[in-house]
Amino acid sequence: MNRRFASIALAVAAVSIGATTAHAQAVTPAGTFGSLPSGSFGGSGIPTNAVETGGKNGITLGLSATPRYTSPAVTNDGAGTFTAMSGISTGGLVNAGFASWNFDYFVGGANSDQYFTLFVDQSPTVGDPLSSMTAYMFSGSNHDSSNLHYWGAFDPNATGEYSFALYQYGDAERLQVLDHVAINVEVTTTPEPSSLALLGSGFVGLTGFIRRRRNAA
Repeated sequence: MNRRFASIALAVAAVSIGATTAHAQAVTPAGTFGSLPSGSFGGSGIPTNAVETGGKNGITLGLSATPRYTSPAVTNDGAGTFTAMSGISTGGLVNAGFASWNFDYFVGGANSDQYFTLFVDQSPTVGDPLSSMTAYMFSGSNHDSSNLHYWGAFDPNATGEYSFALYQYGDAERLQVLDHVAINVEVTTTPEPSSLALLGSGFVGLTGFIRRRRNAA
């Protein structure tokens, strides 16, 4: 579930603020928030029920974020913004370069004569007006669940907001945008409120158990 994005030849270009496909500090989430069929990101056990989907002319686009192996859960707001924990991944091939979360992308469908660009944010962009995203251009179907460790210099302990966008074009020059999907990933050191609530309920249950033991004594 963490292969390099190397199944096809890629043309790489830096895309900075102000370019024709401008991606500023954080993208605006885009697409229809829903699900893809199981295995769409190229492996078993990768969640596919919280995905920004889109696509035209028989093409399906998908972007998501998921935990890497047994790392803490990645949550979402149901509208294209995900929240992940910073730090090193747990489970699988634990390595100092792997973050606890992956981003997931999918391009599939009957028509392979379309052109696509995947924009990847390799560092937190909040408060950084000079941020840029890297553009990976390809044609035809492709999918993966990938870690930013594979895409260049990356600090898994850094916190902030990462952005990802997947564009579909109607021409090789990438001037005719047919559709796109986009997500943001907020990386934090603080557990989500749902996780804190679960932890709190555990303490409540433990307190009740201790009180019952005392009353029975």
